[in-house]
Amino acid sequence: MKWEIPPKGGHMDLPTGIYFQNMSNAEVAERLKKNDIIIIPVGSTENHGPQAPYGEDTFLVTRLAEQVALKTGCTVAQPIWYGSHPSHHLGMPGTIIIPEETLAAYLRAIFAGFWNTGFRKMIILNGHGQDYVISMAMHQFGKKYQVAAILLYLHWWFACKEQLKTKEEGGTSFETPFIHADEVETSFSMALFPEMCDLSKAVD
Repeated sequence: MKWEIPPKGGHMDLPTGIYFQNMSNAEVAERLKKNDIIIIPVGSTENHGPQAPYGEDTFLVTRLAEQVALKTGCTVAQPIWYGSHPSHHLGMPGTIIIPEETLAAYLRAIFAGFWNTGFRKMIILNGHGQDYVISMAMHQFGKKYQVAAILLYLHWWFACKEQLKTKEEGGTSFETPFIHADEVETSFSMALFPEMCDLSKAVD
């Protein structure tokens, strides 16, 4: 199966056998017999400039997770829409900031719920700069519940370092290095959810 880029829309509200929340318990029980991996996308809601949606970080990881699920048969959780932010994000219009302790406790409870359902392997796919919170939540889960599980943390940009390189670094596409809401992030958004981006409003 080839990657579908750009995808023909997302799968969040479709009965396509990808999202956990769109399945019944009978469907999940059958699925677990073949594959007990679930991808948990963790994004954010924040200002990404006039050309991209507030949910850019979330759509990046959900659309990527959907492509993986289509290819491998794993399951995807509906995403975490709100994230933790560094202090310099305070006051940005449209940026919804969740305290670190709150997000860590929320994630820990989600891990426990999916483990209890039968998913013993969880991939936490992050689309936002909140690595410190996710790592803490994973360690807290291990200490609190002490059950056998594999929790793998992956930030989306670590999975595609080669594709993020500037031309000066040997890449093929970008003039400037990757940074928040720039040409690089917007380019990935255009590849994965072009229907939500408007380049006519982009600024230099």
